[in-house]
Amino acid sequence: MLTFLRKCFTHCLYRRSGMLSMKEAEEENKMKVRARVKLKKLMGGVLALSLLLSGLYASPVRAEENDVALPPEVQAVSIGDANVLVPPEGTVKAADGEYTFVPGDLTAAADQEVIVEGTVLANYFKSIGTVKKRISSSTGAVTSIEVGSKGSGALQFTVTGTADVVIGMSSTGSSNTSAVSLVDASGNAVDNKEGITTVTGTSATTMTYSLSAGTYQIISPANDLYNRGARILSVNVKEAEAESVTNTYTFVPGDLTAAADQEEITEGTTIAEYFKSMGTVKKRINKTSGVVTSIEVGSKGSGALQFTVTGTADVVIGMSSTGTSNISAVSLVDAAGTAVDNIEGITTVTGTSATTMTYKGLGAGTYRIISPANDAYNRGARILSVTVTETTGGSRPERADWSTVADPVIDSVALDSANSGKINVSVSGLVGYDGADKVTVVMLDAAGNEIESETSAKEVFSHTLTFIPSASGAYTFKAVLIREGETDKESAAETFSFVLPLAAPVMKSVTSAGKGTAAVKWNEVPEADSYIVSAVKEGDTAVAATVTTSELQAVLTGLAVGQRYVVSVVAVRGTEQSKASSMEVDITSEAQREWVFAAFGASIDTKNNNYIGNINEGSVTVYSEGGKGKIQTSHDGLAFYYTEMDPETENFTITADIHVDGWTYSNAQEGFGMMAADAVGTHGDSSSFFNNSFQAVSTKIEYNFDGTGATSDTTATKISMKLGLGYNARQGVTAQDIADMKAGLITMPPGFLSESGTFEVSAGPLGAGTYNLIGNCKTAAGGADVDNLLTDIRLQIQRNNTGYILRYLDQENNVLSEKLIYDLERNALTQIDADHIYVGFFAARNARITVTNMTLTTIAPEDDAPAEGHEIEYIYPKYSIESAEISNSADYTLVYYGNADGTLTIAKEDGSVVVDGQHVLANTKNPFPTTLVEGTNQFTVTFTPDADYKPGEYQLLTSYETQTFTHSVTYNSFNAEQNIYVSPDGLPSNDGSKYSPMDIYTAVQYVKPGQYIMLAGGTYNLDRTVKVERGINGTEDDMIYMIADPETEGRPVFDFGGKCAGMVLAGDYWYFQGFDVTRSADAQKGIQVSGSYNILDQINTYKNGNTGIQISRYRGTDEFEDWPAYNLILNCTSYLNADKGYEDADGFAAKLTVGEGNVFDGCISAYNADDGWDLFAKVQTGSIGAVTIQNCVAFKNGYVLRADGGAGDLDLNGVEVNAGNGNGFKMGGDSMSGYHVLINSISFDNKAKGIDSNSCPDIQVYSSTSFDNESYNVAFYTNNAPNTDFYAEGILSLKVSNGIGENLKPRGTQAAENIENDTNYYFNGTKSLNKSGAEAGLDWFVRTDVENAMFLLGEGGRNADGTINMQGLLELTDAAPAGVGARLSGNSIPGESIKKPERSTADAVEGIPEGSVPEEVLAKIGCGNAAELTEHLKKDILASSGAAALLGTVPNQTAVYEVNVQISLDGGKTWESATKDNFPKGGVDVTIAYPPNTNAKDFNFVISHLIVLGCNGQEPGTIEYLVPRKTNSGLLVHLMSASPVTVAWTGVVEDDTPNQDDTPNQDDTEEDDTETDVTETGEDQNGETPKSKSPKTGDNGNGVYDSGALDKMVAKVNDIESGTAVLSGSANDKSEPSIADTVITSAAQLPVGGMPDVAGKSFDMGWLVVAAAFLLAIATVGTAVWEHRKSERKD
Repeated sequence: MLTFLRKCFTHCLYRRSGMLSMKEAEEENKMKVRARVKLKKLMGGVLALSLLLSGLYASPVRAEENDVALPPEVQAVSIGDANVLVPPEGTVKAADGEYTFVPGDLTAAADQEVIVEGTVLANYFKSIGTVKKRISSSTGAVTSIEVGSKGSGALQFTVTGTADVVIGMSSTGSSNTSAVSLVDASGNAVDNKEGITTVTGTSATTMTYSLSAGTYQIISPANDLYNRGARILSVNVKEAEAESVTNTYTFVPGDLTAAADQEEITEGTTIAEYFKSMGTVKKRINKTSGVVTSIEVGSKGSGALQFTVTGTADVVIGMSSTGTSNISAVSLVDAAGTAVDNIEGITTVTGTSATTMTYKGLGAGTYRIISPANDAYNRGARILSVTVTETTGGSRPERADWSTVADPVIDSVALDSANSGKINVSVSGLVGYDGADKVTVVMLDAAGNEIESETSAKEVFSHTLTFIPSASGAYTFKAVLIREGETDKESAAETFSFVLPLAAPVMKSVTSAGKGTAAVKWNEVPEADSYIVSAVKEGDTAVAATVTTSELQAVLTGLAVGQRYVVSVVAVRGTEQSKASSMEVDITSEAQREWVFAAFGASIDTKNNNYIGNINEGSVTVYSEGGKGKIQTSHDGLAFYYTEMDPETENFTITADIHVDGWTYSNAQEGFGMMAADAVGTHGDSSSFFNNSFQAVSTKIEYNFDGTGATSDTTATKISMKLGLGYNARQGVTAQDIADMKAGLITMPPGFLSESGTFEVSAGPLGAGTYNLIGNCKTAAGGADVDNLLTDIRLQIQRNNTGYILRYLDQENNVLSEKLIYDLERNALTQIDADHIYVGFFAARNARITVTNMTLTTIAPEDDAPAEGHEIEYIYPKYSIESAEISNSADYTLVYYGNADGTLTIAKEDGSVVVDGQHVLANTKNPFPTTLVEGTNQFTVTFTPDADYKPGEYQLLTSYETQTFTHSVTYNSFNAEQNIYVSPDGLPSNDGSKYSPMDIYTAVQYVKPGQYIMLAGGTYNLDRTVKVERGINGTEDDMIYMIADPETEGRPVFDFGGKCAGMVLAGDYWYFQGFDVTRSADAQKGIQVSGSYNILDQINTYKNGNTGIQISRYRGTDEFEDWPAYNLILNCTSYLNADKGYEDADGFAAKLTVGEGNVFDGCISAYNADDGWDLFAKVQTGSIGAVTIQNCVAFKNGYVLRADGGAGDLDLNGVEVNAGNGNGFKMGGDSMSGYHVLINSISFDNKAKGIDSNSCPDIQVYSSTSFDNESYNVAFYTNNAPNTDFYAEGILSLKVSNGIGENLKPRGTQAAENIENDTNYYFNGTKSLNKSGAEAGLDWFVRTDVENAMFLLGEGGRNADGTINMQGLLELTDAAPAGVGARLSGNSIPGESIKKPERSTADAVEGIPEGSVPEEVLAKIGCGNAAELTEHLKKDILASSGAAALLGTVPNQTAVYEVNVQISLDGGKTWESATKDNFPKGGVDVTIAYPPNTNAKDFNFVISHLIVLGCNGQEPGTIEYLVPRKTNSGLLVHLMSASPVTVAWTGVVEDDTPNQDDTPNQDDTEEDDTETDVTETGEDQNGETPKSKSPKTGDNGNGVYDSGALDKMVAKVNDIESGTAVLSGSANDKSEPSIADTVITSAAQLPVGGMPDVAGKSFDMGWLVVAAAFLLAIATVGTAVWEHRKSERKD
């Protein structure tokens, strides 16, 4: 081994001296690969032994305690101001006002025990967010509580007067530093007297504060450097409560003077030393006496008298109108513009006499007395007097005694003016601090039974509650005021007679019954006594036949055979008749089977879903168009033309030809076919509809192909058909399931099963891919067309005694393919409706078919063939390791997943066992942690299925044999302290330095926590998905960064050329910034975020084949706990994303499988084919985690722009093309609860809705603007959920281009005031009004020219920090009330809080300045000043054998330089001199100018480096020797600290070896399993040597490298402290000279003065072993040098 190493090292010396030919260099390259492995093993063994022995004598080192990884918190949005400051619920007022928290008073079962949020500590403090107890490991006592990092945890307290506060805090470990802060209710930091913002170590640091009244939190805030939690060791709050003071402020107009009537009061004038005039306010005088009798405020809120309450106040106001017979609207409004109810319930005043309005217990805040906008009375009003009695300081007075609160009064009970099916009950009753907690109105029937109740907790005096009775009758209403702990107060009862509106019947069918008769059927109308059925011949007006019946069907007779009639049905109640419903029928001589049509289920309507013709007459056309309806794996939305079969008496066979008239490719939800089902929905009902059904269907079909046909083996070739031909079978839904879903008890039938398969495999031999089988597609079909597209298909469904058989036939009725679904119990399709099976033809979403040649035959079950036994289905076993095949950490988890129960064993290559015979269950993830070694790790997995295992009742595995397979994982421990540089032409064999950049695929595989992947500008032409595998993770404190290199020109663009999916981020704690992703393949996303705790900052996605950025799970086997969570999409822009079907491509999405805490902040979505944002959920996978969208903009979605008049490629300068749905913010799906939040966002000019709940029953919207969208600006609705819980505050909705109002449909327990209140301005079709009738106008906006919004997609749409700049577009003026509408002034999660890359720059100046080297270092070297040191260094390098070994000869000339390093910790904004504490962990590159009269060609150089700073583990006073890299700019060397360097050189020794080949072989690159090696050459392919890039040392933030530049990918064997030799190898890119760094640490690195003193001893065995190891390394080097010199002599 030693001989082998000597040869390898000799080769290295030859190579570094430029003595090898190209051919020899190539051979040497291969040898080096083998050498590295052996070298590492040898040196590793030596080092391990030396460290082991020396470690026996080492001092113990205290391990730093780990930080707890916490999810980042989204900053809360403050909605409204608290009226009164009160301590947290559950706190106890101390008698002396002093409160103390001591952790020792707590107990804990274990360290880091979580304190439940809201827990009250020491009767005063409250835990908020993530707070944990920390205990002493020896005593078990609680020593502190630890609050989470980045403000995610807090200890909260409330001061009601003033207080002195003393807080003791520490960091989380002895050497850790934590950011600490006390923040107020607005999140603003409060300065302490000591000026402390960070604490270090675990001892208490004291901070003192003097506070005023308010709520405060002790936190560890976000910090660029120290993002860890902090510990609270003690808190003392000494509160001095102010005495209660009551002041009265009175305004009397007579105190004013005026020169004339209507003299204006200048805005801002203070009146009576308390009130202030705002806007248009005029003095009104008595014309006789000239005395001012009132002040008049302008109409529509244009003038006001304003005052501010700092404590609490009772207010009495006297107002009148402007004339004797005039009426004026009056109001007192708070700072948000919300009307405050007075006790009298007055909103208008009449005449000129004073009307008194009283307000009790107004909280702290600013108020205005105004005359608000009013539909009927838009004039000003006069203020005759105002008295404000204010109490400040002290505690809030006790609530008014319950006995003083008046009983509620029902003011009116009346029908809703817009809907006669609703009853509005108006109630007067005070709800608030001095009134009740809430008011409830109860509706009773005539028998006194409670039918329904509605409750309001809104703190007002007047309330309106709405009821929707289901039947006519006399209803009694009672209002009840409720205060906890008190007896309810009831109103007098009010009775109201209600008449249910009589609805028009919904007709089911009209069928010719033969012999001039027609059979008519319809659905029941509530309260109808009877029905009038009539027929009128087409083109005539006379009634040809009529019948009156109380049944739901009738037969009309006497009709002429061969004629067409219009048949109508009218409901009758007494003398009242409903509107008529009508259908047409052709009368035949023979009776026809009854066929019925219904459009029902998800996304249907009656306009685009219908039928033409009559199958009894030979053909029927069924269509579902306009993007309506859908085929899904659970429940469908269909246009269904069907007939009824009797399940007890009829087996049947239905066969028909289906011609495809046309279809449009969308999102795999389109299709058509034949179906048998056990339930059919009501025509026109678009709510989700479940049934049991069997379909022979053409829709999206996927299957695996094994070379001969479809197979259950999922490892076979995957084929995706858009469209294909196959079957769907859905079973397991019961009638009780349907009832439970309607009641809101379940969202998905628990026994539901769905199965699908293919009938046709013509695409199989074409290989894996996406194909299309069906012709007459109106658009591109979304897949490659197979030969012989089908436009005519013959299908059949047979029911017999065995079950149902779905068949695909040829025209001679030969079976081409079939699927048997067993139903031996004959109940598969009788679960919901036991009396009928519904059989017929359907279409969904953009499909139109014509059915002909239909035959339907029946047979009695007893006459049919007997049932056959159940066949066994064989399932292919599938056993796998789901873990990635790469790892960036030695800690690795093997995740096994299989489809059978059985016994699992996993072993390593060395025979050690990870899992030994463990029993595991089918379809369950089984994680097994293990540890990887450097290089390739191979695991052998052995699984034996249980012999009795059955996948299903009638299923078996195809094999029960033991299966063995291997799983390989590559782990490379590259230097984690250096950046990885990536460029468009980077190679996997490059080392990732700035001069040898990698490709992106390699970089994302092995990057470490804390590292930066620096992306060079330019276009990356990619043909494979860039995938960050699960497990390639950063940490909370050390994320992995992939950012645009600020020192290169142009923005990095990942262009996938339409070939594949874009990026998949399955890792955690990654931070992307500053690059673009474009042109993913059709139906493939730009970026899919499947990991957690990731940040995407200023990423642009455009022209992708599906959604630009989508958050969704990684694997189909992932459960909720694996779903992506707590990701932040920050300041990103997504536009012009479009799939071929214009159905799926959103700008942003977090849908289907999303965990908690995902946030979109500051993002723009525009011109995407489908929606701006999509938060869809479906019942199969359940609700997704709550998503927050804030400070975002959505516009023009549902349209795309294309070149060439709309027919070309996507192009921002193209023509607008109508595309998909086009909602701005679509925030739900399938009536699934989500509680998604929209904050401070703008939606405008979208094709469909602006803000759309999309049936989610509980979205929450705050301070957002929806402007001029083509459908509803705001839509709050649900399809199936029985109750809604929407919340809206501050919505501003206006329109100028259409008259479509809002869609607000609350259900069940919804609090109406949470949707409609004075903070929300909804568009009613003509104007935008709030609850009180105040109107919003265009003058509320700076500009509204939304047609000029394209600047938002360019540089003009962003500020320098990445936040959105609206340039006045839809920005609000002062006319808009505070809190109403969106104000985009930055992110609530600023990009500045993101850790910026460190950057450094370095230069070298000849000479050592006096005083630059510390005295202790000079003393250690034995020098007294800089001059002596200079001479010492020169002599040292000339005499050093280490330097001579590296140079290959003894140097003869020297020069000494001082290295200056500047550091930027904020990405280049500011710079400072490097110190021991801030020096980059990965070191810096320094370029030293060639000494005078030297150059790269004729001289070789070696460098010695005197270590001064002692950072990065280096010992001050020691010297290291380095071989520099020759560049055009000078000598490039990598240093781990900044201090003097000495350059020594000698002339180049000529090499007589002939040059065999001057052209580098670019293909002859060899890799081993642990690190990548490249052909070392300085030439490009044409033989020219390219210019090297000169490192920049100038100012302006243009340093050569960011922190830890990844200059070398090296296998280090390094222990500086023990004096071991350091050997580093580096590969170079083709643009740099081929000299790799080699470091030899000389004996001078041992402390000067002999061996170290350990525990008073000057010598011990550990250092002896270290010395031996060092001598062995030197011997190896010496031998190599000797062989080198000997070979020179031979040459």
